[in-house]
Amino acid sequence: MKYRFFLLVLLVVLLAGCKGKQQPAIVEDTIADTVALAPCTVFSGMDDMEVITIPDRVNSMSIDLFKSSYNDSLLAVLMPDGSSPSAINVFLLRMSGYYYDGKDYDVLIDAGLGEEAGGTLLQQLKQLNVKPEEIDAVCLTHLHFDHIGGLLKNGRPVFPNAEIYLSVDEFNAWSDDGPMADQNANWKQVLSCYANKINLFKDGDRIVDGRIKTHLAPGHTPGHTVYEAGVSLFIGDLIHAQDLQLKYPDFCARYDNDPALAVKTRKQILKEATASGYYLCGAHCYEPDIFLGDAR
Repeated sequence: MKYRFFLLVLLVVLLAGCKGKQQPAIVEDTIADTVALAPCTVFSGMDDMEVITIPDRVNSMSIDLFKSSYNDSLLAVLMPDGSSPSAINVFLLRMSGYYYDGKDYDVLIDAGLGEEAGGTLLQQLKQLNVKPEEIDAVCLTHLHFDHIGGLLKNGRPVFPNAEIYLSVDEFNAWSDDGPMADQNANWKQVLSCYANKINLFKDGDRIVDGRIKTHLAPGHTPGHTVYEAGVSLFIGDLIHAQDLQLKYPDFCARYDNDPALAVKTRKQILKEATASGYYLCGAHCYEPDIFLGDAR
């Protein structure tokens, strides 16, 4: 089901306006690598969908991000070099309409940092011969800057024809009276710029003509969402350091808004993904797809 909040959007537009550059934001505390990886096609297991991983930036997660979350002695053993390889990924889903209504879709899962913050999404889309105006939808896992920064450039929409999908729980959490209100400056500008392109969904809804299923996965943020398409799960920030948290999901990065809930959600989804044979596509995983049948 799709929800559009025209009155609320109108108020935000009047208050914020779609102009100027985005407010400065604190990018998640990682060690940046200036060398971006080439786009990598991910196995989808379906004839009607191609999944392409676009590493917006390559980086590492510091051991300090996980201290005091579970077991520091074990953490020191597991991360002897003081960091774990990571990335900031965007996923491009090229969905054929052959088995549906004949309409093809180009869909992004998240939008990365944006060029002004060093993201490479637009450069890599160009290499793939995909124009920004050809993107039909952007499905947001949550509203941290490294997932929405790429929606704007010079304060203007980067994907003018895209529908923006977001869970209603996340939308409410980042409203001015929500628990994430102190971090919502960039989101309010995105909201004003995309105005009536915002589509809100509830847990379990199917979006993009029913081709993508939504799964509420709270803990990192109140409305954090995992998307299911084919045999792939796009898990957002369920995992920050794959070498650490796949085997020891009790470890939490300090970015998790509700650590106890984040651990519970992470364990539940990893268990379900293992039982069902899904491939995990993580926003911060350095491998483009992870099959837990081989990882455990």
